[in-house]
Amino acid sequence: MLCGFARTGLLTLLCCGAVGAEMRVASLNIEKKYGPKALSEIGAQTDLRKADVLLLQEVVDGSQSHMASEIAKTLGLNVVFEPAFQLNGEFMEGLAILSRYPIGPATVAKLAPNKLHFHTRKRIAMAVTVQSPGGAVRIVNTHLDNRINREAKREQLREIQQLLTGYDGPCIIGGDFNSANFLWISHFLPIPGVQSLRALTNQEMEAHGFSTPLGSGPGTEHFLGLKLDWIYLRGLTAHESGVTPIGFSDHNSVWVTIR
Repeated sequence: MLCGFARTGLLTLLCCGAVGAEMRVASLNIEKKYGPKALSEIGAQTDLRKADVLLLQEVVDGSQSHMASEIAKTLGLNVVFEPAFQLNGEFMEGLAILSRYPIGPATVAKLAPNKLHFHTRKRIAMAVTVQSPGGAVRIVNTHLDNRINREAKREQLREIQQLLTGYDGPCIIGGDFNSANFLWISHFLPIPGVQSLRALTNQEMEAHGFSTPLGSGPGTEHFLGLKLDWIYLRGLTAHESGVTPIGFSDHNSVWVTIR
């Protein structure tokens, strides 16, 4: 689904003038926030305004609030939104990629489903090609399941890579990986310290040539300070990276500056 600055079904390409070769990529789970108050809070966040490419998870879209296109208009960015599942009778929840540069249509991979007993979701990954000042970059946004163990997490990570089959150029994969270090009993009871889903995520990504500069620093989820959100690079070099506190969501944003 393509969303421009208005809900016309067409992607609006925005020429923002000459820019340098540096590109800042950020990712944030916005916790299903929508409406004028949420839009004002997002627009007031200077860290998000700095982003040349912004990956958003838990974006809602419905008859009363087309949040992806409204955020794009507020930030002056192009946007592609892809729904993942019906949230309720009015809203769909999905992923959005926003870009200061021309952005192509999305390719979507449906990730392996997991029966979680409650809050079971249909998970996806979406990929677009962004025409950055340094050339074309393939960018993937995703939101993986919580309350799953190693094999299920590995399966979803492998399915993300299908979006890059046959693509040898520079790539970025980011989003909410739900990489807490818990062993889940019956998808309900977390046992801390028994397995490292963070290490597993790094291993799977490194096996496909990806690395992240976000290994140290503060957590990205407010509850327990868990580190769940990541940006991985292949064929690109990070100049700076960090985590920015976000007050209006239960997640903080992560960002990487690429040269």
